[in-house]
Amino acid sequence: MWILTRLRALLLVSIFLAATVDPLLAHAAAPNLVQLENSQPGTTAWILGPTVADDVNNQIKGYASATSVALGSSITFYVTVNPAQTFTIDVYRIGWYQGLGGRLMASSGPLAGTPQTPCAADATTGLIDCGWTASYSLLVPPTWTSGVFLARLINSLGYENYVVFVVRDGRPADLLYQMPVNTYQAYNDYPDDHLTGKSLYGYNSYGANTIAGTPQAVKVSFNRPYADSGVADFTTYEIDFVRWAEGSGYDITYSTDVDTHENPGQLRLSRGFISVGHDEYWSMAMRDGVEAARDAGVNLGFFGANDSYWQVRYEAAANGVADRTLVCYKDPGLDPVQGPTETVLWRDVNRPEQSMMGIQFTSEVNWGNNVPYVVTNSSHVLYTGTGLADGASVPGIVGYEMDRSMAEFPLPAGTGYTLLSHSPFVNGNGVADYANSVVYRAPSGAMVFTAGTSSWVWGLDSITGPNMDPRIQQVTTNVLNSLAGLVVPLTGQPLTTTPTTLVAGPGTPTGPLPSRPVNATVP
Repeated sequence: MWILTRLRALLLVSIFLAATVDPLLAHAAAPNLVQLENSQPGTTAWILGPTVADDVNNQIKGYASATSVALGSSITFYVTVNPAQTFTIDVYRIGWYQGLGGRLMASSGPLAGTPQTPCAADATTGLIDCGWTASYSLLVPPTWTSGVFLARLINSLGYENYVVFVVRDGRPADLLYQMPVNTYQAYNDYPDDHLTGKSLYGYNSYGANTIAGTPQAVKVSFNRPYADSGVADFTTYEIDFVRWAEGSGYDITYSTDVDTHENPGQLRLSRGFISVGHDEYWSMAMRDGVEAARDAGVNLGFFGANDSYWQVRYEAAANGVADRTLVCYKDPGLDPVQGPTETVLWRDVNRPEQSMMGIQFTSEVNWGNNVPYVVTNSSHVLYTGTGLADGASVPGIVGYEMDRSMAEFPLPAGTGYTLLSHSPFVNGNGVADYANSVVYRAPSGAMVFTAGTSSWVWGLDSITGPNMDPRIQQVTTNVLNSLAGLVVPLTGQPLTTTPTTLVAGPGTPTGPLPSRPVNATVP
């Protein structure tokens, strides 16, 4: 919990900076919904205190009935407490909010809570579907703003945990943000008790062997809490982007992987589609939908690495609700479904990631060993205003997973293919490698940018470490302006009606400790 102590020590400095430099003041145009929302009073009360519930004692844990909920609809929470006691649910929207990071949207309770039935694994697939009894349903008001929400669960003894979800509005917006919940669930080994928990990975799966021949599962369920603090990877790879982008005033609406799978046409309502951090597990409907959007002129921004690496399928949960089980055998010899939707690497079904993103996953460094981002082609317009020259470096940005251009795979169709970085590193196996970032223009005219590092967003804010850098902020500003149509893409020429210089939010150390283990590997 060191990062929470760090937060409290620096909070007064943060509030001073937030009061001194309010990013929302940078906009002269009529405010959009995100700007209006972030002008509301913020709070740091969304941050968990020192008594975080664990997966062994399950003092309080919960999950939601869906990964996202539409305005005016209900989302149900399934909560267990140990021992039986009352609990409360405080719901926060995450954003800039004067640098405080969240806004309290609703409070419920005290509610009666009891221990729910322990979650057992299917002997063949390793699937853990908790199937708990509903505890509380939240009706989302139609006046809320789409965003990432954290439900903070607090039992009467003071133990806390999160349930993370998205509120979506389905409106046209400059940018559509996709939360990578498939990847959250793939790595989720709830219960993280080192005895029974299972994920799609061997390093954090326990108990009896499954059809995979190891303890790892080949199916995982959204009907269970996320391990540990309950927030999955949001506070590791995404919160820096959300805070900074909302503080910078971009018009963003939010969705999840499941939404892209079920309604890929929604992507065409926005000028730009955004994937952030670690977005590794994609269904065919997702991949088809994103590529179709690109081919229809929707810009794509991948501010991460290792994206669209594994193909997955969805199945219904035990209670019959569709798309609540994520399937990934990772071995064509095990998957009962063969052909274009078998759950293997996208490269193995002749659809390498590079054909969409321009680069693709190569390898990783051990957790905590990020390396500098090294610039190439610094004359490119996306480096405008950064002061970066060829060979210049920005520390701490590349890791822990990286992408690069691979000559043995075809490049995407289009023009202007440009590598923007060449960052050498020695991977976790001691082999020399390098990472690239890239930009190209599809035949439709859509711009595609891929950062090639899962830690790109660490350069935007300082929640996850000391890597915030104004040069990365400026590159991101240039990219987002182009994705959102705030400038003529790749020319640097502003439209006459829209400001093109957005003030980046000052970093504020907040949020729970990142949970990625030291030697986690992707395959």
